Amino acid sequence: MPNKLTLAAIFAHPDDEAFGAGGTLAKYAGEGVDVHLITATLGEAGQVASPEITLTQPISALREHELRCACQHYGIELHLLGYVDGQTTIVPQDAAVYKIVRLLRELKPQVVITFGPDGVYGHYDHLAVHRWATAAVQLSGQADCWPEAGPAHAVAKFYHRALPEEQVARMEQMMGHNYVLMESVPFPFVGYPMEKITTIIDARDYAETKLKGILCHASQLAQDNPYRQTGFDLTTDPLFWQETFILVQSQPGIRSAISTNRKEDDLFAGLR
Repeated sequence: MPNKLTLAAIFAHPDDEAFGAGGTLAKYAGEGVDVHLITATLGEAGQVASPEITLTQPISALREHELRCACQHYGIELHLLGYVDGQTTIVPQDAAVYKIVRLLRELKPQVVITFGPDGVYGHYDHLAVHRWATAAVQLSGQADCWPEAGPAHAVAKFYHRALPEEQVARMEQMMGHNYVLMESVPFPFVGYPMEKITTIIDARDYAETKLKGILCHASQLAQDNPYRQTGFDLTTDPLFWQETFILVQSQPGIRSAISTNRKEDDLFAGLR
């Protein structure tokens, strides 16, 4: 068993980590795991949702500041890939994958999490990052691929962040819709039946930390956002502090260490 546990999360924009996996990142960091966030862009194509914020700097600088604020609350290390929001589909794909391979070989995570093939709601950058991460996890362990990027490192477990159908329904109840508008086009959230979810992380003890991370992304939160309301109760909504994943790849022998009769409650199940 490894002496040092390391987790890498790969997402596209500032705030992707907060809503999707903030509790998980904070939980593992709080338990002594080395947690790293790899973020592809600075979300500079977005708009400022809060009228309380007046831009005095480029929006990319503001979003980076917000992202670093969230990472500080979680207690994790941030790595920026340096791509432009909305342009991930046109960058040289091999260069993007190479950057991630190099980071995986340097950081040596046993566990990697990222978007699933649906990108949560089909955002183009999410889909690109899903493809990059998937390729990088595969190529990182191949010694003959880009040896100049460092010694090969095989990721033991690879997960997709996946929303349960119940959570998508709850989002519609809270916000009045279950989609994200991109250029006036609604992109609906994708929910999965619970039988397809393999892993449920209980981050209740870190719910307050997760909320602090979300609130760091103030430019992304409209005044009527439920998380900004003083009446929002962290503890009564399990869908806030339970984060769900699908295990899509693992090294031989690890699955046999996981009970097939229950869902995982630990991303490092079978590794410790």
